[in-house]
Amino acid sequence: MNLGNPMLWQDLTRLNRYERYWLAAFLLIIMLSTLWFSSTGTDWQSWCSITLNWLISPLSAISGVLCVVMVAKGLLSNWIWGLISASSYGLIALTSGYYGDWLLNWFYFLPAQFFIYYSWRHQLHSETRQVRVRRLGWHWLWVLVVVGVGVTALAQMLNGLDGFISDALKRNSAVYDSLQTLTGFDLSGPLLDASTVVLQITAQLLMIRMFAAQWPFWIATNVLTIFAWSLVLLTTPDSAPYAVPTLLMWIAFLINSVYGAVSWHRGAKIA
Repeated sequence: MNLGNPMLWQDLTRLNRYERYWLAAFLLIIMLSTLWFSSTGTDWQSWCSITLNWLISPLSAISGVLCVVMVAKGLLSNWIWGLISASSYGLIALTSGYYGDWLLNWFYFLPAQFFIYYSWRHQLHSETRQVRVRRLGWHWLWVLVVVGVGVTALAQMLNGLDGFISDALKRNSAVYDSLQTLTGFDLSGPLLDASTVVLQITAQLLMIRMFAAQWPFWIATNVLTIFAWSLVLLTTPDSAPYAVPTLLMWIAFLINSVYGAVSWHRGAKIA
């Protein structure tokens, strides 16, 4: 259970040619965007700015892309990349003041990687070393009901309660103002935040249990998060050095989620 484990490199060799091409393309785009925006947006007098823009941001994006590619392929090494991604992305969120994303990554996604490891390791095909995929069946209905209730309840909490947790899960006021201007709906900001939180928690739980039903929730999460980070860029232009690589990472997540949905659906069996 360390980075020297050959499983990391063996799993990379299990990607087919097209998977390697798109993975390499996105990693190259992320690195070029980091170099471009960091070279112009870094405060060279600030150790924190240098570290965030030149180390943490690309590390988060690269490990995040590698993690989701391995998940879509059903390969166990995703949990190691997930550890790195949750740690580094959580730090970006903490530094940027997005405490909800920080809490979600450090206190949910980070420990969840160990559950993935222990759940998946006994469910791998002996030859392909890919996980045995399951289909949710009629339980879909219950999941949708729980998600709907969860989003509604959390949105109301974010809109009506004061305190660290409710404040932490809200994005900055500039993003909320932009959303309200675009939609004319005061609850639009809390609904966006509540949706991304509940969808990610649901998708991660389904992933731990190896259900193909995780992918529609990841797709919805990715679309909403791309929209949110685009608003961050519009409302806070000086966030570009770390926000652009992060936005590109979420775009890569979206493309990969569509691929994962197709791949897992083909191999899924009724639980």
